[in-house]
Amino acid sequence: MPQILPLRGLRYTGNAGPLSGLLAPPYDVISPAQQRTLAAASPHNAVHLELADGNEERYARVAGLLESWVAEGAIARDELPMLYVYEQVFTESGQSFSRRALIAGVEAQPWEEGAVKPHEFTMSGPKEDRLKLLQATQTQFSPVFMIARDRAGQLRDFLATQMAARPADHEATTTDGDTHRLWVIEVSRYEMRHIAPLLAESFYIADGHHRYETALNYRNSRLEGGQQLERDHPARFALSAIVAADEPGLIIRPIHRIVPRAAPSDWGARIESMFEVEALGAIDEAAAALALASNLGGILAVGLEPGTMHLLRVRGRNTLAERTPAGHTDEWGGIAPNVLRYGVLEPLWGVSDDDLRAGLVEYTHEAHEVVQRAETGDTVGFLLNPVSVAEVMLLADQGERMPQKSTFFYPKMGTGLVFHPLYP
Repeated sequence: MPQILPLRGLRYTGNAGPLSGLLAPPYDVISPAQQRTLAAASPHNAVHLELADGNEERYARVAGLLESWVAEGAIARDELPMLYVYEQVFTESGQSFSRRALIAGVEAQPWEEGAVKPHEFTMSGPKEDRLKLLQATQTQFSPVFMIARDRAGQLRDFLATQMAARPADHEATTTDGDTHRLWVIEVSRYEMRHIAPLLAESFYIADGHHRYETALNYRNSRLEGGQQLERDHPARFALSAIVAADEPGLIIRPIHRIVPRAAPSDWGARIESMFEVEALGAIDEAAAALALASNLGGILAVGLEPGTMHLLRVRGRNTLAERTPAGHTDEWGGIAPNVLRYGVLEPLWGVSDDDLRAGLVEYTHEAHEVVQRAETGDTVGFLLNPVSVAEVMLLADQGERMPQKSTFFYPKMGTGLVFHPLYP
């Protein structure tokens, strides 16, 4: 099981300005427009570290910037190892949620050891970029988002107790309206004893697979270079935000699909053996959302016929089994992205892995974008229900990874609350 490490984190001081202007999302969800907005918000915004402009020279430039922030007192390192309690308050579908996490170091271990489990595949490009940044700065900027089963309830109890004891040490409200609160906890035997049951749990990567693999690659590079790393050396650990699996604020948004092609005229005949097809009439976003919510195993197709919607219900697991790749379980084949891929996209358009890599299928979190695109004609959209947390953990336990663009955990963890130097 992985070790959990209290951190001597690097954190913003009052010299950097209000925290609300300093936080950023993780690098991989920041659009160019958002990058410009965040950079303009403050010369100390975390985006200057997490996602700097430029080519190969940017890594050394970020390292120099980090050093200058330390020198000017904009960030300072905690003198003692700390645990950090993190709460995000946000709104989703008109309802307010709170999501609580423990920020700490989690020992970076190879996937095959089974203590930390992935749920999707990674790409080489982002890992190369993150490793170069980590080698230049020796600092992790954004936490890996992890889920722990927390069967004993110790994590949730610990977080609740710390939050109830006193007001947060830091609070910020970002431009998206989310509130971020941080409690800084000086570590004693009591705190470590309270979270000790987590050491018997498996951890699941919700978001940050590339960052976790980068932490492992960095550790390995240090060891292969002949350096001695003690058991509790920071370079062995990944900055992580650990959330209990039964946390009410653990939200997964669906990722919908758009195919910028018209459906073949015989689309119904091609999928009738696999799906019950119900015509829902003219395109209407509200009606689509209602139909999808009341049919959790269904897929809402928009524009298979111009101007119309159809609800697709799987006739049974066995109907898709022969279409899914060999070596996968029914549970893997039954998640919505795979049902759509193998039950609809391949029969109608012959979509292959190469087509997906080439961008034939487009992705969006916004249902209204699917509807608007389908209304223009010669485009078909598919609204999916989200993959559940239980499905994520089940497939990870089985050693099966979902295809990319299967999950979108919302909201993303804030970058800038705690940075993690990888030196004592």
